[in-house]
Amino acid sequence: MRFLQWVIDTWRGIPLGARRSPKWEDVRNQFVKEHPNCEVCGTKKGLNAHHKLPFYLNPLLELDPQNLIVLCRDHHFFFGHLMNWKSYNKDVSLDSTMWRAKIIQRP
Repeated sequence: MRFLQWVIDTWRGIPLGARRSPKWEDVRNQFVKEHPNCEVCGTKKGLNAHHKLPFYLNPLLELDPQNLIVLCRDHHFFFGHLMNWKSYNKDVSLDSTMWRAKIIQRP
């Protein structure tokens, strides 16, 4: 698994010195447990903890729950990364809230 993470980090452009904290997996799992729905669509399936400000831009925020949002796999890619894994959406929280309201109130 460490090799796979290295490949993913390298592909995403994360520098060698900025590796994940050994606590990340526990923090991620706990955050998803506490927030059991996608913030966009409300599903409980395929959930990911997404960093609002990417880890590679500020590794100090990696474990900060204020920097996390739960998104399903599809919305992680669409809203969290704007359909490009090398990008990020600085307005992911606002966009998620707006689209969740639209989905709830749809005709």
